[in-house]
Amino acid sequence: MFTPTFPIEDLPSGNKKCTTINGIELMIVNVNGNVYATQKSCSHAQTDLSEGNLEGCIIECPLHGAMFDVTDGRVLSLPAITPLKTYPAKIENGVIMVDVPEPESATEPTNA
Repeated sequence: MFTPTFPIEDLPSGNKKCTTINGIELMIVNVNGNVYATQKSCSHAQTDLSEGNLEGCIIECPLHGAMFDVTDGRVLSLPAITPLKTYPAKIENGVIMVDVPEPESATEPTNA
């Protein structure tokens, strides 16, 4: 289910912003008017990617320089080897919406 985050006017093209949905920390990026949502931390060293340099659709990890394509999460350079998790994102009525899975229930069904 898509969850509203913040107005698109708060995220100009070429910028990134973080939010948390269902306990998952996300980085949302505006690339030429298209929005993309990825995990916030680098898949290599769990560093905050939002602190990295964004050029077009490429984000660079500020710690070791790994590069990722924010449109699909793919790794573009070492030392990272695992792609970023990505989440469907769209703009609806001027608000960025992201589809993040609901957390699994902490309680499990019991056999009666």
